[in-house]
Amino acid sequence: MQWRRSYREELAKLRKAVPTLLATVFLCCAFGSAQVAPYADGGIGVNGLSFQSPYYFGDVGVDWGDRAPIFVEGEAGADTANPTGLNNGTTFRAAGVVMGRVTQHWRLGGGFHFSELFTSQYDNHSVWPTAGAMFEQDWFRLNAQYLIPTTTDYTLNGPLFDMRMHLKQRFYLRERVGIYSYHNPNGVSPSHHVSAIADFGVLYVFR
Repeated sequence: MQWRRSYREELAKLRKAVPTLLATVFLCCAFGSAQVAPYADGGIGVNGLSFQSPYYFGDVGVDWGDRAPIFVEGEAGADTANPTGLNNGTTFRAAGVVMGRVTQHWRLGGGFHFSELFTSQYDNHSVWPTAGAMFEQDWFRLNAQYLIPTTTDYTLNGPLFDMRMHLKQRFYLRERVGIYSYHNPNGVSPSHHVSAIADFGVLYVFR
């Protein structure tokens, strides 16, 4: 009789624990899904790196962990910026970043940035490791990444600032500004060049 009583008590405990367990799993799943924010954007920009302006761009990406200690973002996009003298080039881009929270509003981390220009005459690609910081509030976010050159000649290097400001509902204003320099070893004498790009668009978050 004693073992039957113990069995019934354990079964009753298990029946009480199952709903709690299911509720915990449901809340964890809901919390995890709330951390995922796919997005898409599009807009117009200007390029001072011997490219024709204006150009048009579009991106898709996903953020994860905006409320978590670790934040991850991945993005891919393309734009119509053409080198001067051409009209059929397309630049494809990809970027990824991982950042850890250090204060309520600041994160530190790094990642990578990839760019490949396709034209009818040639194609050119570059990959940069990045390091930077991100400041965030409920309505505003600024991600500043420094593109670290992997070679000493021609490769662009400098800071890229990505600002997002909440407009209404799931819409955000997005502005990116890059201030780049590169070294040209050819010509009559080697030269160092500095220029910038800037684009402006509207971003929509699917969450």
